[in-house]
Amino acid sequence: MMNITVASTKSAPWQGSDGVITEGATTDEDTDTVGFKAILIRGLDTVYVRNTANSAFQRLISSYVDVQYNALLDLAATKNIYSPSWTGPPPKQFTSWGQLAALDVVVASLNTSPKA
Repeated sequence: MMNITVASTKSAPWQGSDGVITEGATTDEDTDTVGFKAILIRGLDTVYVRNTANSAFQRLISSYVDVQYNALLDLAATKNIYSPSWTGPPPKQFTSWGQLAALDVVVASLNTSPKA
């Protein structure tokens, strides 16, 4: 599980040099790749929750989710409407697939953020 997680968070084919997932960035049609990046984030969230004994591993996942979350808020959001393209630009109109992909990032960020 660790090898797969490390490979999926450090793999260049589906993310930019800044670590933001670029795969599934279609804004004009709902494609499977939009859902696949949400599934990746959901899977990382599950791995995070189930591996409480390895804090370094949790930090890796938390950092990766934080990058996606910050990109979503800073580059891909207009108020409470989220683009399926997490690298931006913000959406011009509502798309259900953009909201659904963003949902997994928001939920994962709740689990992976440090507790005060």
